Amino acid sequence: MKAFIITPFLTETIRNTVDIKENDLVLCADVAYLAAKKEHIEPNIIIGDFDHGTNDAPASSTAEFIRVPSEKDDTDTMLCVKCAVQKGADEVVIVGGIGGRLDHTFANLQTLAYIEKHGAHGRLITEDNEAFLISRETHIAKKDGWYLSVFAYDGICTGVTITGTKYEVSNVSLNTSFPLGVSNEITAKEAVISVKNGTLLIILSKKD
Repeated sequence: MKAFIITPFLTETIRNTVDIKENDLVLCADVAYLAAKKEHIEPNIIIGDFDHGTNDAPASSTAEFIRVPSEKDDTDTMLCVKCAVQKGADEVVIVGGIGGRLDHTFANLQTLAYIEKHGAHGRLITEDNEAFLISRETHIAKKDGWYLSVFAYDGICTGVTITGTKYEVSNVSLNTSFPLGVSNEITAKEAVISVKNGTLLIILSKKD
């Protein structure tokens, strides 16, 4: 099952960012349900503390509404992720959540690790950025006008090989103390990225 988690910080419409199908699970973090409502997207679940001016459950929504305390260990987005995983999602797409407060952006990037650890694949997507983790090998189709960046996510990553790109490497090590893999470009039909040990953060970013 595929789950979409809509975050409060969006820089583009939801439908212009992702393609939500009828059978997908849709969760809204806090006031993100207002953006969904504008686009006639009916969430299945709404989770939030609603501590920024919106204190009531959406009156016209048929969604399950879960109010949580404002003082808690989890962000509203993380609570949505936990709920999606518990309901059996094997793919979790976080919509928005890049930009705005830097701490929330970083929290969303760390949330990707929680998703992977619990047996699902996670992606963080906006209209001009996409981020996900890999611990083995992935193939990425060429997207004209986009950069490809590869970063070590959890300490030292060894046996990193990148082909089909402007800058190719074979069996190198990346670490979290130096951003060696920033701003590469896919030049073939697809890029192939693999790592023998460790977890890589893959970021696709649209050129300005």
